[in-house]
Amino acid sequence: MGILTRNEETILIALCRLKGQTHGPALREKLIELTGKPMVYGTLYNSLEYLIRKGFVISKKGKPSPERGGKRKSIYTITPEGREALLETRRLNTRLWKDMSEADIKSRGQSK
Repeated sequence: MGILTRNEETILIALCRLKGQTHGPALREKLIELTGKPMVYGTLYNSLEYLIRKGFVISKKGKPSPERGGKRKSIYTITPEGREALLETRRLNTRLWKDMSEADIKSRGQSK
């Protein structure tokens, strides 16, 4: 299945927290909330397109917005394959961080 990049992981986590499906602006707001960092729409939509090509996210057109001539929003949904990739990445992170404390990180590799 493969390990996700940090950006892919963050987007899939945000989708899961949004009950597995949402539109772009709500996803962007959740990402900002979770990371405390700005998210440019271009970066978000490029990442979503990449996740769609990998089969981890699907996109469907939702209902048109209520204003006259309103556009239909794209709704992004995490797939079962996306959930499995996210779990696989979580398992790897758990193994990598096992038995590592902040003190270990701060002290390792420092010469005396």
